This record gives sequence, C-alpha cells and structure tokens, in this order.
Amino acid sequence: MKKYIVTIAVSAICFFTVSCKKDISLDPLIFQPTTFSTEAQLETQLAAVYGNFNIEQLYAQGLWGYFASGADEGFRIDAATGTAPQVITETYRGASADATYANFWRGCYKGIEQANIIIENIDIPNMSAAKRKSMLGQAIFMRAYFHYLLASHFGDIVLKTVPTTQLGTNFRVLKTSRREVYDFVLREMRQADTMVAPITQVGHTSIVTQTAVEAILARVCLTMAGNPINDASKYQEALFWANKVITSGAHRLNATPLAIYSSFPSTPNVPAPPAYSNVFTNNMQNNVTYGANNAEGIWDAAFLSKSNVTGAYANTGFVVTQQLGALMGITNNTLSGSFGQSNINTFGFSTGTYRSFARLYNLYEPGDLRRDWNISPYLFNGNTNGRAPILSVVITGGGGTGATATARVSNTNRITSITVDNGGSGYTTAPTISFVSTAGSGATATAVVTAGRITAINIVNQGSGYPTSYDRPIGKWRREYETNLGGVTRLNNLTSCNFPIIRYADVLLMAAEADLQINGGTPSAQAVELYNQVRRRAFGASNPTLPMPGVDVVTFTMQDIMDERSRELCFEGVRRLDLIRWGTFTQVMQSLITSNTANAPGTLLAAANFTANNFVNNPVKFSLFSIPASEIIANNLLTQNPGW
Repeated sequence: MKKYIVTIAVSAICFFTVSCKKDISLDPLIFQPTTFSTEAQLETQLAAVYGNFNIEQLYAQGLWGYFASGADEGFRIDAATGTAPQVITETYRGASADATYANFWRGCYKGIEQANIIIENIDIPNMSAAKRKSMLGQAIFMRAYFHYLLASHFGDIVLKTVPTTQLGTNFRVLKTSRREVYDFVLREMRQADTMVAPITQVGHTSIVTQTAVEAILARVCLTMAGNPINDASKYQEALFWANKVITSGAHRLNATPLAIYSSFPSTPNVPAPPAYSNVFTNNMQNNVTYGANNAEGIWDAAFLSKSNVTGAYANTGFVVTQQLGALMGITNNTLSGSFGQSNINTFGFSTGTYRSFARLYNLYEPGDLRRDWNISPYLFNGNTNGRAPILSVVITGGGGTGATATARVSNTNRITSITVDNGGSGYTTAPTISFVSTAGSGATATAVVTAGRITAINIVNQGSGYPTSYDRPIGKWRREYETNLGGVTRLNNLTSCNFPIIRYADVLLMAAEADLQINGGTPSAQAVELYNQVRRRAFGASNPTLPMPGVDVVTFTMQDIMDERSRELCFEGVRRLDLIRWGTFTQVMQSLITSNTANAPGTLLAAANFTANNFVNNPVKFSLFSIPASEIIANNLLTQNPGW
C-alpha cells in the first residue's frame, strides 16, 4: 500500500545535514504520496517533524501560555471573565472534550508518526553515512521528545514506536505507564546523543544538536527524580548530562547587552536592557545563529514567517500561529489619543493580557536586573510618544549619580514604601524625590544620604491612585525589537517570535539542583559556583565566572533553587512542571491566594485568584490533563485520568 508522509516544500533543506548552517524553512504542510526513495523526501519529512512545534497547542501558545501559565508567576487579566477555549483551559475549567487537549495530543502523535516513518525508511535513500546518522539521531530524539511532552502532561500514554501502517487494522492500544515511557525516552535520547552533530558544527539553535539532547536529558532525569516517579537515582544522571553541556564549552551566559540596543532611543526613567535580555530579543528577531551574541541559546522552536498576507509567505497557505509578544507582551493596543496608532505602528501591537503576581515581583532582590525586563516597568498608550513609565522613582540633584529605587504600592493604590536598588555615589546633600507614573498623584518622599550614597527613602505622603505590580505587563519578549522581514506588514495579533525550549542558564540551575539533592541538602563548591554564575549575570556582571562580592552566596537551599528558577526562567513554560515534580503545587497555589488577597488591587483580585482557586478545589484532577474524550471513543482500551 502507498505510504503518505507529511512533507514541506522548501527551497533549501540542507539545514538537517551536518555541514549546512541554514535556518529551518516553514512553508505550508502538504500531503503527497511517495515511494520514499530520495534523500530530499527524507529531509522534508524531518522538516515536518520540527514543524509540529508551530501548532498553537505547542510553542505557538500552549506550552508558554494556557498549558503552562496556570501557576504562581502570572495571570491573564481576563481569567475570571474569558470564555475562549484557551482561557477555559488555563484557568482549570476544562472538560475532557475540549479541543485544546485533543489538539495537543494529536500534534505530538503526529510528530511521533512522522519520526517513525523516517526511522523505518532511513536506509532506503542514497546519502552519505554522516548525513544518515545525523538525520536518524534527530528523528529518534524528536520521537522521544514528543513522548516526553505527552507523558509529562497526560501521565500514562500510548507508547508508539512503529508507523501506523504496521498496526494492521487494530488501532486499539493500551496505555503504557508514565515510568515506562520515561525509561523509553531516556534510552532513545541517550542513543541520539551519539548520533547528532554538536552545535559548534551545526551553527544554529533551531535543530537538535548534542548539547540540546544532553540538556533535555537532564530535564527528563530531574522529572523522573521528582514527583510522582520519585526515582532519586536520576539526580546523579541529571548531573551527568548537565555537566556534559557545561564541560563542552559550547555555551555560556550572555554577559554583554546586544549591540543593537544602542540603535534604539533610551527613555528617561526606563532601565536599559540588560545582557539577560539577549536571548529573548534574539527570539523576537528570529536569530537562531549560534555565536558570540547567542551562546546561551541551546534549542529554540523556530517561527520564521511573520505574515501569510504580505511578504514571501503571502498566498502560500502557510498558517501563522505564534502569539508570543502580542498576547504575552507589553501593552500597546490604544488606538485613541495623539500617539496610539503611531505607537502601534512603531513598537508593535500587544494586548498586554498577561500580568505578573506580586509574589514574583517581590521575589527579586534590589539590584536584580531581570525584574524590570521580565515584568515591564512601562507600557504604551495614546498620550505618550513611546514608552510610558508605569511608576518610576525619580531622583534628581544632591550632587551624585547612579541611584535607583523602587516604589511599593498597596492594594489600595497608595505608595507605602520605597526600596533603594542602587545607592549611587557622590551625593553631598539629599536629592529630590518625585514620581512619574501612568496614574496616581500626591505622593511625596525624602532621601537619606550616608557617605555619599542614598541609604533610604522615606515616604512623607502615600498619595493615591498609583498602579501596582499587578498592572505591569510581561516584558520578556518585546515587539519593539522585532525584526520586520522585507515586504511584510506586521500583523497585530501574530508574530514570528522563536521560543527558547531550553537554554544554558536552565542547565546551570539543573546541575546545581541535582548536586544539592545528591549531597543531602549541602551543595558542593562547584554547585555553588554554578548557582552564583546565574546570580552574577542577574546583577550585571560582565564576566559571570568571576566572583562578585555582595552577590555571591556561600551555600543555597532547595527553596533557593525554587526561587532562583522562577526569577530566571519565569514565563518560559517550566514553572508548572517544576512545581509538580517538587510536590509543592497545591501548597504554592494556596499561598498564592493568600498573597494576592493581600496585595492585588480590587480591580484585578478576581482575575489574579481565579486560576489558583479553581486548582486547589481539585488538585488531583488538574495536575494532569484530560485524555481527550475523542481518543477514548476511538480506542476504548484507553482509561481517563483521575477526576476527569
């Protein structure tokens, strides 16, 4: 019988070979019959496997949005009122028949089927041994990775290792336990590690390389070491794979801000982008090139087309899906006022739907540069030409320079305290303290100077009507740095922003966590160093491998790891699964409700607490996704997850 494989039409597909350094092309998926006898057919099939990352339920929204964000970092402002399927899913109101779960399930199994076809046919086409080995390694890894995504979200699943054509007429298959699926994933990924090329040879982050395999292996091992598998022996293997990435020398933390930032005008009272931001601006600019400006990147889901209406992809049938930067981005959706439309045209449209919890905002220490990148201190509106600071403390006069501070606002919108982030230097008298904000008035404060530095700022009048941290949109991926492709008119609600599946900072923290667990809660000196490297970069170190007095710690606890992973990796789709493997999900969500009740303004309290309230009402149910009802109807050997 004829085999049907999913292929993509590409002008050049040599990015799957060992020698070529071309990005992945994402032309529209098509179906065509084939005898599968040529190298080109094999290459297009492999391209199609990667193309599954572009569906909405994976990295176009689901795995950073509605499948991943129902935790303790941020919330949708329409959480309590939204009726779209994505909002229903994210806020734990879903049902087993919902298309969100079904399409995620099918998208992963589609990738598995495509990979199985490659593995079955790999020896048929004529090609070099090196190319065959690399492509087979990628297919083996991708098949394993899709199984990992399924098992980590659905629990016990169907383990599918052969093409559907080999199943005959009986498609009723029993589920395999999550533990057995993870064991399969480890075996497959270990094999792939010996087959795929190193990133130094491939030259970009959009396909699977050795360090990508090893980084994901560390992630899988930590998943198995934690709840519900609780195989503590996997901490040792997690450390092994993380150390393979570290000792390869292929990756490092970005420590110098991108040169392109200097070409964008600065805004008074808005911090300049730190080096930490490089990964996410590279994502927004579709930069998957491995090198000096992107050595932290390990593996990205690539989204290369910005529009199917104008430009190279116009009228090709390609579906643009990515919403990162538009849905989760800095608010810029005001059409009214003197500058509304011009701000949208210049800086890119975003609804600013996602906001930060006070829990995350307050987790950052004074001077941590990541906070004001991840949680934007500004937005765009119709009254200001360009960035409008949401609430900034303005320090003027006094003879010194460099001082910065943060105003803390109560749930009644009053400024209740001011934290000095940087005391500056050279102050001979107390400077004047004022505030610039998108709302509020009446607050006054005075500064205290000691030995040339500002050591305190005291509130004299709290004022009223000021925005809180809950009013700050997520700023990790910023459309103002978006690269517009030639001839493309930027779409309002869709972008071509890549997504960082895994990056080097995550590997450092995984290694530190595994070491801590192996050593009974007392980390080794090497683990402390890895942990400190992440911290140093957060505080602006130009070389994170060198000591940084005042920032370095001498030890750390498991709680420190939990907090540091949230500070560093927030909104990157890992927090929910972290909380599950740590066994703290329910406790954290209960604490979140208490925190929001104390800190959220009345206008946002219902939205802030809605998801957590729904989760704690039935944590057993919502710790796993529903097996899609349509799949159970088609295969009555499948059983539903608890509570669904």
